[in-house]
Amino acid sequence: MRLIVQSIAGGFELCARLGLLLVPGEKFGSAGRGGKIVHAVLNDSPCARAGIEARDIIFAIDGKSWDSVRHMSFSDRRPTEITAQTFVARYFTLAKITVRVPPEPDRPIGDITAEGAAVVTARPKPDTTPYRNPCFDDMRELLARFSRRGRRR
Repeated sequence: MRLIVQSIAGGFELCARLGLLLVPGEKFGSAGRGGKIVHAVLNDSPCARAGIEARDIIFAIDGKSWDSVRHMSFSDRRPTEITAQTFVARYFTLAKITVRVPPEPDRPIGDITAEGAAVVTARPKPDTTPYRNPCFDDMRELLARFSRRGRRR
């Protein structure tokens, strides 16, 4: 069995085996290294169980870029573990996330494709909100407090 990324309406890509609805990274300057931005994670999919969320950016799987991912094979008899090099948006950091992929899809491929199409219908445009580093913003707020405190004296 192969990890296949198929194009669907609106310029999105669906990876049914991982349960990901992706936006090609070249559409945004923030993923200039060829990554794929996660538009949505399908319910009860391997990536949902691994903790990948919308707005994360996946750069590589098992050290291979997305161009060569189409050639990955999975075991038909036992679960396969893959490692996704990911920019985790909520923590503003790079991480290697292990995804355990069962030997068979979690449900029929037609159902997965229909759910992906329903997500695209509900949210036809990718989220273009800039990524925010929570640590940097906290530090900026702390420095602002100290600068206001110094002016009072």
